Amino acid sequence: MNNNSNEKGQMFLKAAFAALLAAGVPAQYASAAGTTAPNALIQANENLVQGCVTDATGEPLIGVSVVVKGATGLGVVTDIDGNYKINVKDKNATLVFSYIGYTAQEVKIAGRTNVDVKMADESSVLKEVVVTAMGIKRKETSLTYSTQQVKASDLNRVQDPNVANSLEGKVSGVTITPSAGGAGGASKILLRGNKSIMGKSTPLIVVDGVPMSNNTRGEVGSGSMLAVGASEGGDALSMINPDDIESINVLKGANAAALYGSEAANGVLMITTKKGREGKMAITVSSNVTFDNPLLTPDIQNVYGASVTPVRDDAGNITSGKVGIYSWGPKVSEMSQYKMTGADGQSYLGLPVTMNSEKFSGQLNNVHLRDYAKNDLDDFYRTGVTTNNSIALSGGTDKMSSYFSYGNSHSDGMLPKNSYNRHTLSFRQDFKFFDRLSINVSMNYIQTKTKNRPGGGVAMNPIYHMYTAARNIDMDYYRNNYVNETGNWRSEPTGYYKKNSDNTYSWTTDRADLTGPQQNWAYQESGQNNPYWLLKQNNGVNKDDRFFGNVTGTLDIYDGLSFQARIGMDFSKYETDARRYATTWIPSGMEDYGRYWWGYSKTTEIYTDYMLNYNKTFGDWDVSATLGWVGHTTKGESHSYDSGNATYYYANRQQLSTLVNYFSTSAGGPGTLSQGKSSDWNKGAVFTAQVGWKDKIYVDGSYREDWYRSFRQFKDRGTPEHYGYFGFGANAIVSSLVKLPEWFNYLKYRASYSEVGNSIPNQVYGSQNINLETGAYTPSQWATFKNPRPEKTASFETGIESLFLNNRLSLDLTYYNATMSNLYLVGTNASGKSIPMNTCKIRNQGVEATVGYDFKFGAQGLRWKTSYNVSYNSNKILRTAYDEKTGKENIIASYVGGVQVLYKEGGKFGDMYVTDLKRYTEASAAKYNKRNASKIEAGELTAVKEGWYVLNSKGGVQMDSENTYGKYVGNMNADWQMGWTNSFSYKDFTLSFLINGRIGGKVLSMTESFLDGYGLSQRSADARLNAEAKGIYADKVYGDNVLGIQLNDGSGRIVPIEGYYQAVGGVAPQDIERYLYSGTNFRLRELSLGYTFRDLFGANKNLSLSFIARNLFFLYKDAPVDPDVSLSTGTGLSAFEVFNMPSSRSFGFSLNVNF
Repeated sequence: MNNNSNEKGQMFLKAAFAALLAAGVPAQYASAAGTTAPNALIQANENLVQGCVTDATGEPLIGVSVVVKGATGLGVVTDIDGNYKINVKDKNATLVFSYIGYTAQEVKIAGRTNVDVKMADESSVLKEVVVTAMGIKRKETSLTYSTQQVKASDLNRVQDPNVANSLEGKVSGVTITPSAGGAGGASKILLRGNKSIMGKSTPLIVVDGVPMSNNTRGEVGSGSMLAVGASEGGDALSMINPDDIESINVLKGANAAALYGSEAANGVLMITTKKGREGKMAITVSSNVTFDNPLLTPDIQNVYGASVTPVRDDAGNITSGKVGIYSWGPKVSEMSQYKMTGADGQSYLGLPVTMNSEKFSGQLNNVHLRDYAKNDLDDFYRTGVTTNNSIALSGGTDKMSSYFSYGNSHSDGMLPKNSYNRHTLSFRQDFKFFDRLSINVSMNYIQTKTKNRPGGGVAMNPIYHMYTAARNIDMDYYRNNYVNETGNWRSEPTGYYKKNSDNTYSWTTDRADLTGPQQNWAYQESGQNNPYWLLKQNNGVNKDDRFFGNVTGTLDIYDGLSFQARIGMDFSKYETDARRYATTWIPSGMEDYGRYWWGYSKTTEIYTDYMLNYNKTFGDWDVSATLGWVGHTTKGESHSYDSGNATYYYANRQQLSTLVNYFSTSAGGPGTLSQGKSSDWNKGAVFTAQVGWKDKIYVDGSYREDWYRSFRQFKDRGTPEHYGYFGFGANAIVSSLVKLPEWFNYLKYRASYSEVGNSIPNQVYGSQNINLETGAYTPSQWATFKNPRPEKTASFETGIESLFLNNRLSLDLTYYNATMSNLYLVGTNASGKSIPMNTCKIRNQGVEATVGYDFKFGAQGLRWKTSYNVSYNSNKILRTAYDEKTGKENIIASYVGGVQVLYKEGGKFGDMYVTDLKRYTEASAAKYNKRNASKIEAGELTAVKEGWYVLNSKGGVQMDSENTYGKYVGNMNADWQMGWTNSFSYKDFTLSFLINGRIGGKVLSMTESFLDGYGLSQRSADARLNAEAKGIYADKVYGDNVLGIQLNDGSGRIVPIEGYYQAVGGVAPQDIERYLYSGTNFRLRELSLGYTFRDLFGANKNLSLSFIARNLFFLYKDAPVDPDVSLSTGTGLSAFEVFNMPSSRSFGFSLNVNF
């Protein structure tokens, strides 16, 4: 149902319009292809002037604009080492040096050929300008809260398709949790810990001053992790071209983001994109390619396979048989006895297995075995290839500048048939009129297409089926023969109206004979699939189109008073198409006809703000103030289709369909299409002001009043629909107020406090549904929302910023304490209705520190810049919700694989509880011994003691079902995080690396549990090999010569290895605690070694070539999986691994050229 041609056309026109505008670059600095702009002509009598531009510490500044004053369009920008070369006609001309965050300088050439410039005589921190909330620019010295800026050079040194992953380890207090969705997948971002139980804890994303939604498509919930295969889609941040980013400013505290109101209660990522620079047109080309392989995979044994039970005729020939599912059978090497001859006359190892007679009447499944084992994952995973390419054009005059870029990111994933492709078009146009009016236009179009996105989970996840395949199954055969193109099977009994001989009809049921591509696999039963069938036959495609941009106008009214108006739009369109072929086995049975899903959604967001700004200096006093109004509206529309059976549906039901794999929205039957609409809005009035004295002391304050649509439904009961929030802070430049030792160059102290809010979910709590057939109303499933109010964050923050030893040593230290109250929760009353509540309270407090040093060694140019950041966050739940009648605390929890993530008063966000193993008490031991006295006396059983495990009949341990989830086993969140960045430069060589790590936290690997239960883990094989070598057998009660393992409860009892591992692991592990691992890990996250070829294509036209690597290896790790990657980015689900797509180790090359 692709009826969106008009919208596709509109999207194309928007992108084309951006491209045409960029193509129409002003004639002052651009021209048609093959010609040279008049002002860019280099005359023979021109003079070459060159030099280096640095900051006060001697650090080269990249991208500084160098223009000849009065010569329109004649200019260059500095290269990676701060060097520039420019041709001038007049030896006495003046050069103008300008760079964001630094004071522009005019320098007369005065006949010189070499002109070096320092952009400031004092520390850059004293003059640097940063972008704060609402796009307001302020000197960094004036800020009363903590921010941290990451520049493009640090983000893109080792580029990742999702720019969020490039922040990992570079900003203190920021936690990045990538999903298992591969290239283009979402990543969860946390600033200073989790803040909401049922809401979002992720920060607001702001691009060029305009907020944008950053929701994850298809977020995996706790209930779906162990049901079927699952994967998460991308988010908005994963769609941005990293090469278009100038910098990211991280506003961590509530006070820093207070002006954004409720949308920024979790902090803000302020993304500033690149714009046109004054000077002649510059062209920048960036290209990198990486080769991706799994960083680590499970340790699967290659010794034992599944049981094989042949049925032979009187002559000893195998006529049929059965093959077990789990690898608790004999050694793989023993399979050579099962030699068969196929219909083609070729011999193979295996045996025929009788198939379900009702589904496959009279058919045999010729199962192929092998008498060797190898690492099948080497063939299952391939070397992925990821490329990122972009080209950017930039130039302008003092009145007009343009920037246009095109970028493409493409990834062929590590799983066959998985790919990701992203196209981005970006356009910026800046105009200045009469030195008073400026207009800025920004437009971005992004298109992504993902095929067969990987993820995790169990059934229908090819990774699960590959890992759990019995080791004696011939995977080489099934990899190349996963489909029988002309298979035959029968449908499940289906009702229809059968025509009788007298032309009447009677309702009956029957099976339809079906034919088509049939899955070829060793097992034809529920939940069992050939992993290569899932990879290569079934398929899904997700398409995402997004257009966002804004137009900003700024008018300088009079003497420091200015007015700014901005309107932004964010339009997204998403389409998904998923096809599951007939004969795929789901947990409940076989798909007889196949199944088809199609979905379409679109969302339009409009953002507007109007700001009146005042900036004025009165003697020693600097005053700035902003008064404004903001509005944000969202409208959405969605359509979804599920065919059920992918076959043609006969409306009169007078015959059974025999059409399979009919992947169309006309397949299935009535009621398979659903649709919905949504809308929301919020608006606010804002005010902020700052007063500074002699650039030494600053005081600021802000206030915002927010109106929410979701509160309007309670207006009749007196509940307000608008709420106010505020923040204030102060700082002092201590080094300017008191005399410090000579080696102590700079010291700033800051403190701030704020209260910001977050709205309740936008839904109608009193809504009723109508049955269109009967006209009956279904009452709301919600109980009365007794006291609706916004979530509120009260935050205090204080810290210092300092420089030592001629500004080479820097230290930034911050303490914060934030309490989130009125947190939204949903409980259940005795009538089964959901109770919305605002009663929960959570506190986060912690410390962040960043220390850096800039080493310079002699006159040889060797330089080492190092920076280390560390953060600690302590979380505590101060209050949850209580039942009004009983006064007992409600149980608020999520559950995954036998682990309860419990939110209770006094605990922490992410506390994990399990059910402990059942042990004998003194009374139960005595009772057991008395009941079995005769067998104990005869030596058939062992008398038990208090503290010993209670076992099942197979020798397996059991959970204590009388005390479920009674054992605390740790918290999923790491308390400590660190990152160590190093950059070395020598002449034209550069070397950089990043080591980051986390201390604390827990991660659950359900993969390890399944592998133990299925006899596939190396642990289980080692136990069997050890028992064979040492003659260790289970106690006689379990039979004779049964390989055994000794229990660790001090009893000395020996139980069967198979029964033991099937109990502790598997689908329902009785000892889930053993699969919880420490999340502490340290790794070499990034590595880059590069060389720059100077003036390769002319003056200041360089080529930089680098070897790059990402996620190379762990320096320390306890878990058998990557602790930093999760199947879900959902709240409270970041610690669970369920047959996840493994994280990748990447090596490659990066190329950057500027013309």
